[in-house]
Amino acid sequence: MIFTSYYYIDYKKKLQIVPKNTYFLLEKNTNQKKIIKQLQLNDIFIQYVDWRIISLIRKDIFIPKAGEYLIPKNSSIQDIQNIFQNEKTITRIFKLVEGTTKKNLKKSLLENRYLSGEIKLLKEGIYKPDTYYFKYGYSRNKLLERMKLAQDKILENVWKNKPKNFILKNKKDFLILASIVQSETSDLNDSRLVASVFINRLKNNMKLQSDVTLAYGFNVNGQKITKNMLKSDNPFNTYFYKGLPPTPISYPGENALKSLKYLKKTNYFYFVSDGKGGHRFSQTYSLHRKNIKLWKDYINKE
Repeated sequence: MIFTSYYYIDYKKKLQIVPKNTYFLLEKNTNQKKIIKQLQLNDIFIQYVDWRIISLIRKDIFIPKAGEYLIPKNSSIQDIQNIFQNEKTITRIFKLVEGTTKKNLKKSLLENRYLSGEIKLLKEGIYKPDTYYFKYGYSRNKLLERMKLAQDKILENVWKNKPKNFILKNKKDFLILASIVQSETSDLNDSRLVASVFINRLKNNMKLQSDVTLAYGFNVNGQKITKNMLKSDNPFNTYFYKGLPPTPISYPGENALKSLKYLKKTNYFYFVSDGKGGHRFSQTYSLHRKNIKLWKDYINKE
């Protein structure tokens, strides 16, 4: 009888019962009967008596820890209990891409089912584009706080090391212009030249005339800007108003911020896409018009 019981327990300990790799969320204060019911919903079928016997004959006291786990295919009851007690919980990733707007950030946060909680009012530009790690159920607002602290840190660093006699008055203006540069290009070398154009325009009391600010103000693709939009008094219309728009228009990454920190001095006042991911720059409007024609010719060929 004793031998039979021993054989049965040993058999149940080693029996492979998991049909496929399974992600499993073990919530806080879940009793063992409920754990078994939730496992059954994932096609992992265990008798309560088998689960309890194996938990009682363990060398250590079985205390499952809350968290999200990966239960590998062909795991046994003993394997599952070891995972719930000793394995590290799964770490999830949230990525904020450079140039993302607050509208898209909010959508990404709300669609991420591994995060929890409501979202406070989002602001444009203040969160650092980067990859962030978190555990299941992590607060969306806590994640936003981390992202803001990271952006504050790099912004403070680049502001301290800004060029002498810098025309921008404060960090807010710095962030606004960096966001515009970010929306124009993500390449560091190209960013420095784009930034130089905007700085030169500001110094000469010229309008920025940036399509990306106008597109942001009307929430349209830059290719759908109309003549009426160009004449509008939308606060983000830098063809209508001089100076910077009222807020950032995206979340700028390090390259955009560093383009102002390591500003390249030029005599450029204009730039246009070259159709290949870069830009052509010019000092005069006549040359700018020629560059526009080159861009249109390239687009037509494509």
